[in-house]
Amino acid sequence: MAAVGTQPARTGLLGLGELQLTLPGTRLQWLALAAGLGLGGLGAELAWHHPLSGPLALAAWGAVALLAALFWVKTPLLLLAPLPVVGLAPWSGWISFEEMDLLVTACGCGGYLAYALQLNARDRAPAWRHALVYSPAVLVLILALALSAVWSMKRGFADAGGFVFGWFQGYHEAMNSVRNAKAILLVLVLLPLWTAAAAARPKGFSRGLLLGLVLALAGGSAAALWERLAYTGLLDFSTDYRTTGLFWEMHVGGAALDGFLVLTLPFAVLALLRTRSPWHFGAGLAIVLLAAYACLTTFSRGVYLALPLALIPMVLLADAQRRRAAASGPESSHIDSGLGAVDEPMPRPAKIGALAMAAAFALAAALVFGGGGYRGLLALFFVMVILLIMPASLWLPPLGQRLTALIMGGLLAMVLGGASWALALTVPRAAYVLNAVALVCCALLRWRDVPGQARPVYVLLVSTCWFWLLATMVIVADYWGGTAGRWTALTAGLALAGVWAAMLLEPRLWPLQGAGSTGKSGWRKRALLVAGLLLVMSIVAALGGGAYLRDRVATWKEDGQTRLTHWHEGLKLLHGGQQWLLGRGSGRFVPSNFYEGPTSAQIGDYRQRTDEKGETYLVLTAGQHTQSYGGLFRVSQRITPPAPGPIQVNLVARAAEANIVLEICEKNLLYPDNCSSGHILLKPPGADEATPAGGWQTRQAKLGPVPRLGGDWWAPRFVTFSMSLDTRGGRVDIARIDMQDAQGRPLLHNGDFSQEMAHWFFSSDRHHLPWHIKNAALHVLFEQGLVGLALLGGAYLLTLVRLSFGRGRDHPLAPAIVAALIGFGAVGAFDSLLDAPRIGLLFFTLLLLGLGLRALPGEGVARVA
Repeated sequence: MAAVGTQPARTGLLGLGELQLTLPGTRLQWLALAAGLGLGGLGAELAWHHPLSGPLALAAWGAVALLAALFWVKTPLLLLAPLPVVGLAPWSGWISFEEMDLLVTACGCGGYLAYALQLNARDRAPAWRHALVYSPAVLVLILALALSAVWSMKRGFADAGGFVFGWFQGYHEAMNSVRNAKAILLVLVLLPLWTAAAAARPKGFSRGLLLGLVLALAGGSAAALWERLAYTGLLDFSTDYRTTGLFWEMHVGGAALDGFLVLTLPFAVLALLRTRSPWHFGAGLAIVLLAAYACLTTFSRGVYLALPLALIPMVLLADAQRRRAAASGPESSHIDSGLGAVDEPMPRPAKIGALAMAAAFALAAALVFGGGGYRGLLALFFVMVILLIMPASLWLPPLGQRLTALIMGGLLAMVLGGASWALALTVPRAAYVLNAVALVCCALLRWRDVPGQARPVYVLLVSTCWFWLLATMVIVADYWGGTAGRWTALTAGLALAGVWAAMLLEPRLWPLQGAGSTGKSGWRKRALLVAGLLLVMSIVAALGGGAYLRDRVATWKEDGQTRLTHWHEGLKLLHGGQQWLLGRGSGRFVPSNFYEGPTSAQIGDYRQRTDEKGETYLVLTAGQHTQSYGGLFRVSQRITPPAPGPIQVNLVARAAEANIVLEICEKNLLYPDNCSSGHILLKPPGADEATPAGGWQTRQAKLGPVPRLGGDWWAPRFVTFSMSLDTRGGRVDIARIDMQDAQGRPLLHNGDFSQEMAHWFFSSDRHHLPWHIKNAALHVLFEQGLVGLALLGGAYLLTLVRLSFGRGRDHPLAPAIVAALIGFGAVGAFDSLLDAPRIGLLFFTLLLLGLGLRALPGEGVARVA
């Protein structure tokens, strides 16, 4: 669909209010109409079968389809923005299908119908305006990728014993092949629509894609912030708790959140670097800092490695874009006036000064936090903020006057600091008040600056107040940390004082002198530097404030050897040349590992079965590996918080012999807290009067009394009921389970499994290796063979080369797409990633768009933020 909306003879107009719908007049429009109707039927069917509420799901689906029709050029925004927060599997029990599928079908239905009926039609776009163009060779490559995915799905069906449709199948059954392979197919469904949108309104399409990814990052990071606030506390970096957000795909481990962050964060950083609006800059900065916090709390060494590997090339590519635009001359239309002039290169002395300042702050942050804690670190942060906003007029007086002001300011600050220390020793909390007073004085002096006037007394006052603020930082650290805080903060203060003295005396060392650092554009550079300070502080707090991250860093060698062994064991599951060439099939790693892997890979499972009377029941099995609390296979359901008091559980089940563990916990996904647990021991049939031979046993248990659960209103916690077997290799058939709280209210839905597995979910909290091959390339190799790996690897490298050096390098989003793909590759070196469909959808969206995006003549690096 290379062009949009031809305008044939104006016949067949359908009036709909102020909207004019034109019947399809070209073959492409008729194909779009068929695609829209087909996706509409499929989406409505999926929505109607939603386990939580079919009517509500259908209404929401229809609303999204309507928005997609009205704003069909912005369908990437409608699809991507809600993606990290719409996974409802822990409530619905759906994993083969999910809300992402509803979004894709709704966007496709509305978008294709709008294109076919020429809603908001535009004249046919000339070829030079097509911002998304695929060469014949690339189209063949994309078709080969699609065929490889379909063939892998077919092989997966065969390996599972044949295709059997089911709404609630697990990882061992045939529908898991659909779940693993669908990401690229869903993107391909929308690609013709996006090609038309990029031809109709190139800037609108690019802005919609950028905004969708930035809003997705904001939503995913906000979910991570809520999780830390609710379950650990924002500044707890010691608890063994890795953030998962609302990515239910991590219920068996994995790195879905990690992959999401590295795929989306570069777009927020790029928007932050390019925007010229203070409001947009503030919002973008908040999102980037929120995402940085989410990255830190993943405690993922892969994320920590991926971000510098991705963001450094992105900054270099973005700078190269701007320089190419500037080199075309001031009269050229290749540069967007809203983007601003290209900054002059920083002189070598200024680079040395910038490095000295960065090193001094990093050293100071580590020293101050080690002795003075978070309060000392916060005081140090404000010292650096005042330093970064020093006015340019300080360097106007001659060297002798600046030297005199520096010496006299230091002496006066020593007097003020001594008096402040004495007061802090006698008056409780005076250290914090004095620090705040010094900060206010510095701010007032900055406000009283007169640009362009040499005022030696003003230099003296500024130096005195800043040195005094530095002294109060030492006092705060001493008040909080005692002797250790005093000496570490004093060392840090002396280092910073020396750096500032050198810069005041030698203006060439000051990195904020010159073009781009003063006037209207200066605030951006200083704001970015302040953001950098916050990021350094966060890293120092994460490393110094908790043992968990240090332990993870210290065990990299042992974990690396475990990965190597796991990869070797996983590749041994490929038998014969055909499986190596074409793969074992989509979604088949877990069952293959279960039946052919080591004992530790024989994990628990569940199935729904029907007896001869047509009654359904759940079959729950335990793994053959050594059972531990974290390694239990759990079937769970999220419930409303019960009333405090005892919980009554009634169970109808049968088993040869098994011990069923029942729990009610506050739990987002993997880490339980405030648990009330109990167990029910099922004996062999006929063992006593209560266990009839061959029959179902009815058992009761009490849990609790449970405390008040659910967290606070401003940081709610999910409450989860789960059942598992701690009998190694055990099996139990469960016909019915119901549960009432202390007020007699029923807590469970679908306790008799008459709605299949609706509302039921499963997890393996700690035993994760059997569920993933833990490498994205090996994941593709296992499922699609060497052929699929070569095709995907070729497309990946082609996209990187094309957007870095080829025809797509000047597209506004090219640097961010390159960074996202590099980050994905770095994290994917240690985790599968593509077995999470939402992450696969993001990856293939960027990959396939990157194969066709190009900058339009006359637009250059037009600002899209």
